Amino acid sequence: MLCCSTKAQQNNDVSLIIGEKNISLDDPFIVTVVVKFLGESPSPECKFPDLPNFSKRGFSKSTARSFVSGQPVVTCTITQNYAPKKEGSLKVPAFKVNVNGEDLKSEAFTVKVTKPSADKKETNNPEAAGAKTPDNQDNKEDFTDFIEGNNAELANINTKEDAFLALNASKTNPYVGEGFTVTLAFYVADNNTADIQFDHNEIQIPEITKKIKPENCWEETFGITETQQSQVTINGKKYVQYKFYQATFYPLNTKAIVFPSVSLRLLKNTLEKNGAKKAGFTSFASRAFTIKAKELPPHPLKNEVSVGQFTWRENLNKNKINTGKSVEYRLQITGDGYNIKLPQVKNDSIFDFFPPVAEELSDPQSGKIIMTKSFTFQIIPKRAGNFALDKYFQWIYFNVKTARYDTLKSTLTLTVSGQTIQTADTPTEQLSAYDGLALTDSSEEVSNFKKILKDEANILIVIMLIGMIYILIPNRK
Repeated sequence: MLCCSTKAQQNNDVSLIIGEKNISLDDPFIVTVVVKFLGESPSPECKFPDLPNFSKRGFSKSTARSFVSGQPVVTCTITQNYAPKKEGSLKVPAFKVNVNGEDLKSEAFTVKVTKPSADKKETNNPEAAGAKTPDNQDNKEDFTDFIEGNNAELANINTKEDAFLALNASKTNPYVGEGFTVTLAFYVADNNTADIQFDHNEIQIPEITKKIKPENCWEETFGITETQQSQVTINGKKYVQYKFYQATFYPLNTKAIVFPSVSLRLLKNTLEKNGAKKAGFTSFASRAFTIKAKELPPHPLKNEVSVGQFTWRENLNKNKINTGKSVEYRLQITGDGYNIKLPQVKNDSIFDFFPPVAEELSDPQSGKIIMTKSFTFQIIPKRAGNFALDKYFQWIYFNVKTARYDTLKSTLTLTVSGQTIQTADTPTEQLSAYDGLALTDSSEEVSNFKKILKDEANILIVIMLIGMIYILIPNRK
């Protein structure tokens, strides 16, 4: 699967990965770029080429963070899916992928495309097949919402040119902290005969996205850096979708989130009576709408918990261990919410816990941003016995499916054998002169009573000698 791996002429480690070369007509051909760099840095810009006999389908970007020797290490994975246009042995010539101005080169190769298997169901949205995720269901729900549920959107469909600009949200009434995905895209029907073209989208789209980003939300972007083209079906009619922008927003409070109407200008050529083409412009506008976030139910941690649906995975590298030895506990929390924070785990008379190594990954999946937070703990047991870890590892969140607060916690038990180890967390009575020696403040000076008595005696003798001299000296008067 790995075609080539190179390093850009920078401090960043950049690799180009070529996907499976034997695919069916329903499967995507995948090209991936992996960029690793130290410290914080802007997300890398990546431009994938057009390939003959393939169409670009589905583009995704994910970022993972870890810490090495106290320094953050960021791994950014950018994936471009290509849908084959036909069956057969499709030759792919040598091509370049530009990453932050540096070219990554791939040699020529052949992709073998076969007929789709009989057990695969036909989907309405080829983009879903291209991403190998259940995008079809999610996108279908989105389209149904803004086409059927919100009739105001129908007013934006130009019946003459059979095209429209849509700005839609996956939810209209989320909880505070619950993510909702906003998509900006232009749709053109397959039977559209108008001669229209995009006009300086590299200028228009950034200006539009500035207008639609709300201030009272946390944003996680899908990382779309170039227009994504795909085929979709709306109300039984086929359209080409040109997706410009997609992001998941998390409301920070109950203040109304207003998305204004935005317009996109396109070039339009019309035929005059003499057969000549006349260049002009036409504009398409999206509808304005408002998102109203709901307040979370009362709870002591209402302003701190994550909101969404989450899963909990955990493991120990050893289930049985002796006191004084280290055991590794790894915990992974995954879900469609943000702000995943684990409460501090404190040492006690049973365990010593070292600060965890934390890693974070965000990945667009099925029209959502899926966050994964991993924690790796080193634990040293100090007492023998069977100890359930749920006392130490538990996490409270608000479950949007049940509309209540839930707790995820450990189900593991650690078996410990060996002698008890005394530390500052396990105080006992001192049994010898050496007990508590480590707690003694060595900066304090120790009193020497023998020296003090000797000094006092010398002072007294001097005073007595002075008195005798005074008495014995004759009176000169």
